[in-house]
Amino acid sequence: MRLTRPLFLSALTLGLLAGCTSVSFKQGAGGADYRRDERACMGTTTERTAFIQCMEAKGWWTRSTEELSQITLVSVEESDAAAEAAAEAQPATPADAPAPAAAPAKPAPRTTTTTAPAVAAPKDPLARLRIAMWSKMGAGANELIADQTQCLSTLGEAHAPDTTAGTVTRGLYECLRKQGWTGLTFR
Repeated sequence: MRLTRPLFLSALTLGLLAGCTSVSFKQGAGGADYRRDERACMGTTTERTAFIQCMEAKGWWTRSTEELSQITLVSVEESDAAAEAAAEAQPATPADAPAPAAAPAKPAPRTTTTTAPAVAAPKDPLARLRIAMWSKMGAGANELIADQTQCLSTLGEAHAPDTTAGTVTRGLYECLRKQGWTGLTFR
């Protein structure tokens, strides 16, 4: 997992040194695959946004080097932990709510109470998670497809990934995670 970020940064650096203005990635694809898809998309449009949409429809993740300088990929677990921490940091009452009236000062009786630790609510297995890319040391697109197929045979088609939106269900994510895959998302 730790190698993913250095490899990504190395690819980005090489792209910058070569004078590229954008970087494209598709797990399991090579240069010939890129050139074929690029020619097909360039034949349909000259407008950058439409070109990127065409490439994304073919499974490519394409970003300008300027966009990449502002993007950080993190594991879904790290993203979930950050979102939960942010939610806990929010005040329980709205900021614009009137302050409660001051009560007359009375000494409070001293009592000791024990509270049970909060139990985390189970997460919905059909909830959708956005995945920018999958990572598993030594594995490629064929292994990902095989592992997804195996998971879907147990979970059912309701858990099929939405490749256009780049989302998977939490159930499929957890199944792939047990098989050694790490889902990366944007921070």
